[in-house]
Amino acid sequence: MIDLHCHILPGLDDGAQTLTDSMALLRAEKSQGIESIVFTPHFHPERISLESFLNARADSYSRLTSAEGFSELNLETKLGAEVFFSMRLIEMDVTELCFENTRYLLLELPVSMKPYGMTHTLKQLIGRGIIPILAHVERYGYFTQDPVQLYDLVMSGCLAQVNAAAVLRTTGNKGVSALQYIRWELAQLIGSDAHSVKERPPNTRAAYRYIEDKLGESYAAWLLRNSQAVFRNSCFDPPVIQKPRRFLGRWR
Repeated sequence: MIDLHCHILPGLDDGAQTLTDSMALLRAEKSQGIESIVFTPHFHPERISLESFLNARADSYSRLTSAEGFSELNLETKLGAEVFFSMRLIEMDVTELCFENTRYLLLELPVSMKPYGMTHTLKQLIGRGIIPILAHVERYGYFTQDPVQLYDLVMSGCLAQVNAAAVLRTTGNKGVSALQYIRWELAQLIGSDAHSVKERPPNTRAAYRYIEDKLGESYAAWLLRNSQAVFRNSCFDPPVIQKPRRFLGRWR
């Protein structure tokens, strides 16, 4: 399996703080059956320059890959970022923020309200050959309350990712759930979004098994193929999705 979203590089964000933390998370990933990982530390273009971020990321990655026991894990790794949305992205060369040697860019949106210029910015990126992956779409109330907004973005060329923990969460959802996004094929990717072994551990295997149980093996296999395509920078053909419709107060 592949993890396309995690916070394992040491000392960069609210994820792993030390090499010990990072190695514990990597061992947990391996125990989940993960063989390939994209490291996606947070990047906020309004708070740090691109050059400073890239230098810090390179230093953190070097420290991790040189750590005792890293090579024995036999993991295939790539560098990436979880980029907080900003209209400034239009003015930046974001290629070094994409998953290494791919066109895929993981984007985090504001949780509380849809950001001004979102559609315009995403279309500009797509026009430059970048494929935005919208991170943990189950968090955004403006999507869960009106999934047609996410549908429109996916139809324009974006991809959508849900967190493994959200797939396993069976209570407390408001609006559309992560599992429903997958059933509709409006979410095409899963990530662990792992931050720590105790508080936010990787639980990808359990999420895939839950999807197999609730939706069938074909859905889990489809998600796995999608992750492989992204990691390898292969052609990714989004499914033909039926537009969500509201019926008797529920989205179907």
